[in-house]
Amino acid sequence: MIETLTRSHAGMRLIAQTTLYNRGDLERLRAYLADYYHPAALEVQSAKDRLLELKMTYRLAGKLRVHQIVAADEHHVVVMLRGQKNNGLYLADMAVEEAYPHQVIQYHHQLLGEIEPWG
Repeated sequence: MIETLTRSHAGMRLIAQTTLYNRGDLERLRAYLADYYHPAALEVQSAKDRLLELKMTYRLAGKLRVHQIVAADEHHVVVMLRGQKNNGLYLADMAVEEAYPHQVIQYHHQLLGEIEPWG
């Protein structure tokens, strides 16, 4: 499953962001948002607001891991992530620009509901 994400520029960005999130490394996550999000995406929602949203998710869900890949191509992925603490199922939708360095042009995540506990 992860192999599908590693073949996508958007998937690699999602893996990197989720890894920093799962480590709870807020300083590196803040830098990641500032460095790898396109300025237009940060105009829609600032790095500070995005970080606050991710911190809130971390408090509720804890670590997230890939549950299912809904769609993936080179520049766009839609992935269901599963929360460790609340068994929440989150939909993450990330798109990156085609040109290197493939900055994030869209990222949205939302809670879909709860599923059976990790086991």
